[in-house]
Amino acid sequence: MARNIGMGPSTPLYRAAITATYTDETQLINDMKRYRANNDTLLRNGMTLTWYEGPYNASGKARSRSTIWSRVYAAKGGSASVECHLEMCEPQWQRLPSTSE
Repeated sequence: MARNIGMGPSTPLYRAAITATYTDETQLINDMKRYRANNDTLLRNGMTLTWYEGPYNASGKARSRSTIWSRVYAAKGGSASVECHLEMCEPQWQRLPSTSE
């Protein structure tokens, strides 16, 4: 299904980057299982998990995802801390040849 996110020819895209750092491997593994079901960008590096949410056509949407994850980890307590930041890209659109060429 096509998705319209309001992209103009030079509109930047934004995403939230979330990195959780753990001191307890059991909690890390449990969170990996829980998050992997809904996110194909989940990356593990030692005792950290990183994932991305987006793209969005406005920084406020990505910022809200960062805020949500900061609050989730603060409420959850335990051995994990989280760091969130926003990323922006400015895509360069190029026309592709048609399939009949």
